[in-house]
Amino acid sequence: MKRTTISRVAIIVLLTSCLAMASIETGWAQHAAAPPRSDDSPWLRGMAAAAGAIGSLFYIPFKAGLICPGAALVAGGSMAVTGGDRARAERLLYIGCTGTLFITPEMVRGQEEFQGSGAR
Repeated sequence: MKRTTISRVAIIVLLTSCLAMASIETGWAQHAAAPPRSDDSPWLRGMAAAAGAIGSLFYIPFKAGLICPGAALVAGGSMAVTGGDRARAERLLYIGCTGTLFITPEMVRGQEEFQGSGAR
């Protein structure tokens, strides 16, 4: 086989596998929040609060400095490519700039859901 034929086959296989992986349901990642535990100690609550504060310390600048501005750039590019489709651009901006901002102790303990984006 020629080199171009092999590369074309490889590209087709890669694209087919990417499409197959993208179509798999994400139900395995969606689970119900755990009920509160009865052996809730002050030490566990304090550790969850500390973990939430440290997580928020790193996540807030990441969300405000990278994710939301990136969504704004993608939304602007979407408007340029689609000829001004404002609804799509607003949806992209909404997805990137909404969702959880502060990580709470309940999220750390699995009692509250973390929503990284407003995609729901």
